[in-house]
Amino acid sequence: MKDLSLHLLDILENSAKAGATRVEVTLTPAGTWLTLDVSDNGPGLAPEIGGDPSDPFRTTRQDRNVGLGLALLRAAAEQTAGRFEIRNGSHGGVRLHAAVNLAHIDAKPLGDLPAAFTAAVLAWPDLDLVVRLGPEGRDMLNTVEVKEELDGVSLAHPVLQRFLHKQLEEAVQELAAWAGQVMAAHGE
Repeated sequence: MKDLSLHLLDILENSAKAGATRVEVTLTPAGTWLTLDVSDNGPGLAPEIGGDPSDPFRTTRQDRNVGLGLALLRAAAEQTAGRFEIRNGSHGGVRLHAAVNLAHIDAKPLGDLPAAFTAAVLAWPDLDLVVRLGPEGRDMLNTVEVKEELDGVSLAHPVLQRFLHKQLEEAVQELAAWAGQVMAAHGE
């Protein structure tokens, strides 16, 4: 995967396919680091992959016997001297934490976060998605609130798709500007 937004989309797909109905994503910039914290309310990690869920040859996939998504995210973090952790949550679900040093020469760019989150909302309309930015946890997207406000209007409606994408673009401007400055200051 060429950027962090695609890694996030892959994680959201994993959660949705595992049966989660709610996923929370927090993106926190600090210094030159970006941390990604993702938690869901799904069934948790299956025992057959629980020992090392980022091992590409331990997967619950039925269509093929390899799963590269978590392994690639782990590599993306570790290549920047960052860290990666995934475990079952204390009250169920999965908790993922990744830290990426965007000043590192091997850091991947953010990518198109608005497109990734919009794609997730369209692909899994029954999945409640909450995306927060920064240590204060400012909501960028909360589909629970959006659905309540829409009172039955589908999130797949084309006008709503454009609206959500535009709102997300505005919400990530600050994060994207910060990431661009970090990468530019360090020769990227």
